[in-house]
Amino acid sequence: MPHGYFRVVLTLTITAEFAAPRARIWQIDEPTGFTFTDGFADADFTPVESMPVSTNEFSFEDKDGSTVATYVSTYATAEGLQQVLDMGVVEGSSQAIGQTDDLIKG
Repeated sequence: MPHGYFRVVLTLTITAEFAAPRARIWQIDEPTGFTFTDGFADADFTPVESMPVSTNEFSFEDKDGSTVATYVSTYATAEGLQQVLDMGVVEGSSQAIGQTDDLIKG
């Protein structure tokens, strides 16, 4: 970046480790990751403009027969990040991620 400019990146990173190998959990062409945009919507799936939107990057790597998954959500503003933190995004995401091993047991 040119001198005098800076970039603020507001992210929330969650890392989880699963007992199952990566190929068993994420079977879509055995990806090493994917990216998507996420936001809030009402019951009719109409976007809620007053709520923050995040860009999400998921990456997966093998670790001694298990999987390390890293989830990074990036928000445009500190206020947007704080809003989802206040809503319990860390707790909710961690609880959902924590159910993955049970989900894939077959």
